[in-house]
Amino acid sequence: MLIVELRGLSIPMRMLDKVETILFGGEPNRLSDKQVPFPEIERIHAATKRSAANAISNVGRPAAFGRGEISLPFHLSTSPNFGEVVRSRRSALNFRGGGESISLLQLATLLASTTGPLFADFATARFVHLYLYVHRVEGLSPGVYRHWPEHLELKKIKEGDQRLAAAALSLGQELAGNACLAISMIGDFENAAHIYGDRGYRYVHFEAGAIGQRMYLASEALGLRATGIGAFFDEEVNRYLSLSPELGQVVYHFAIGYPVRDSRLEA
Repeated sequence: MLIVELRGLSIPMRMLDKVETILFGGEPNRLSDKQVPFPEIERIHAATKRSAANAISNVGRPAAFGRGEISLPFHLSTSPNFGEVVRSRRSALNFRGGGESISLLQLATLLASTTGPLFADFATARFVHLYLYVHRVEGLSPGVYRHWPEHLELKKIKEGDQRLAAAALSLGQELAGNACLAISMIGDFENAAHIYGDRGYRYVHFEAGAIGQRMYLASEALGLRATGIGAFFDEEVNRYLSLSPELGQVVYHFAIGYPVRDSRLEA
C-alpha cells in the first residue's frame, strides 16, 4: 500500500483527450486449482519479519567510500509540475535505440534524484549503489561506470560498447541495450544485516524500489521514459562487475531512454 500526503494545492486535474475505444481479445490463464508451496520463500519471509531481535546494531561498518575521475555537472531544473509528471508517468516497453542520446546534464539530474534522503524507517543508512551501462550519453564514452554520490562523480570500470552485455545480463531483454543507459542496483546486504539483522534483506529491496520510482519521475520530467527490470542473471551480473559478496549483490535493473510509442499506454 502506498500512501501519499499532498501538501498545498491539490494535483491539477486534466481531462483526457477523446480516443477510440480499443478492445483487446484473448483468454486469461486459469488459476491453478491447488497452491504450489515454495518453502524457501516462506522461510525468507519468516526470517525477515520485524521483531525486537532484528536490530543488532545502531552502527554499521563504514560505508563504501570512493572517488571517480569524472565530475558530474549540477543538475537541471525541470519545468513540468509534480501533478503533470505523476499523471503522465508510464513504464517504457522498449526504447528506440539508434543514435539518439541524452546529455551529461540530463544524466546528472537523473542521478541527483536518487541521492536525497528517503523519509522511511529503513533509511537510516544507504545500502544501494549504482553501476551504469552507458550506451549513448553525450560527453561519456560507452562503458560501465560506478556512481559515487558523495562527490557527484563517476568512475569508469569497463571500457567499450555495453549494449549486448546489458541486454544479455537482463535475461536477454533488448530494451536494456536499446536504452541510452541501463543500471544495475547493487545492494550491500552485509551492512544492512549488521544494522537490522535479517530484516535488512527487505530494507535493501525497499531502497532499490524507492530509487527506481524516483528515476521514473525524473525521466518523465526530462522528456524521457524508464522501466524497471526485475529479471536478470544474478551471478553473471556480479561476475561481470567483479563484485565479491562483501561488495554487494545485484537486486534490480533499470533502463532509461527514448521510448517506442505504444498507444495502449497513452490513456
